[in-house]
Amino acid sequence: MIFKVVKVFSIPFFTSMGVVIGGALIGALSAVFTFESPVKIINMILKDIRLWAILVGLGGSFSAIRGLEIGLSGEFTQLAKQAVIILGAFLGSYTGFKIISFIVGDFK
Repeated sequence: MIFKVVKVFSIPFFTSMGVVIGGALIGALSAVFTFESPVKIINMILKDIRLWAILVGLGGSFSAIRGLEIGLSGEFTQLAKQAVIILGAFLGSYTGFKIISFIVGDFK
């Protein structure tokens, strides 16, 4: 049972975290072409990419809303599963944000 919960949590968690980390680091390569500070570019990207990382971690917003609708109609296990998926996506995005902020040295 606990392994199933970990599996349901870890997929959106690591997907969201990977989107934030990868997007910020690869996006910072644009600093080479624009002669800007990579830290400035990373901070600009981090502000915008967190929401998109959550949506990617959810696998699209319609499937999460459909799961919530099914859960509210009586299947509480489906509702709990969707809550774990949403929590994983939010925490993954936040963790990726904090990792990049720590690497860059911008503590917020």
